Amino acid sequence: MAATLLVILGWTFASTGSIWAALGWTVLAAVVLQAGYFAVVLWLVHGETRAIDEAKSSDGSASPAKLPGPFERDGIIQALLSRLFPRLP
Repeated sequence: MAATLLVILGWTFASTGSIWAALGWTVLAAVVLQAGYFAVVLWLVHGETRAIDEAKSSDGSASPAKLPGPFERDGIIQALLSRLFPRLP
């Protein structure tokens, strides 16, 4: 996003010769980019919750899946923690 805004700043300054016009267009582009990013994240989250709801309705079971804890997912971290703290579960 920063690289895109720098390109817009340079391009509009080269086109108009005015730093204020370049800053204005850059701020406008930043707002549009941020609004688009927000909309896409909302769309992705909505699609994910819809997929979860469809999986729950088709599966028939109400119990959530058993997921590993945050330190059990990565073998390297789990091995390091088990060597440093052997009494941890």
